[in-house]
Amino acid sequence: MYKFLSLLVVTIFLGINPISLNADDGKQITSGVISNLEEGGGKSSKISILTNEGEIETFQINNENNSTKFGLENIAGERWTGNQSENGGEALKRLKQHQSRLAPITIVSENGLAAEIVDMESRNVRTNLWYLFACFTVAWIAFFVYLIIINGRLSKASK
Repeated sequence: MYKFLSLLVVTIFLGINPISLNADDGKQITSGVISNLEEGGGKSSKISILTNEGEIETFQINNENNSTKFGLENIAGERWTGNQSENGGEALKRLKQHQSRLAPITIVSENGLAAEIVDMESRNVRTNLWYLFACFTVAWIAFFVYLIIINGRLSKASK
């Protein structure tokens, strides 16, 4: 009975589809250093980054109502946040600083349009969540198997 119950629990947890953990809503995440900035009206209009694979990818920066959001740090580590429609000039200045010191950035984009530009994130949230879920699952399964084994030994010892 215990073997069947344990096998059922393991099968249920392994059958859960990890694709259902989608933290980014299908948006593309690209990291690299800024290779080129194109200006228009005192604001940046396009940004090109050199990725770790050696490819140059170009993204449009949105100025409209759903404008690109920024989260950039200066060399002292002070974080600045803003968006393209309200703080376009400041964003251009900070992006040029990032370009001059070869600071890596991460761009979250959808269809070639940059939604967010932030300092480089060295993690993939979806991958980390799946491993965290798997570790907790293994730990709980081990705990309950241990309880079942101890319960069986106690019942044998009492007979």
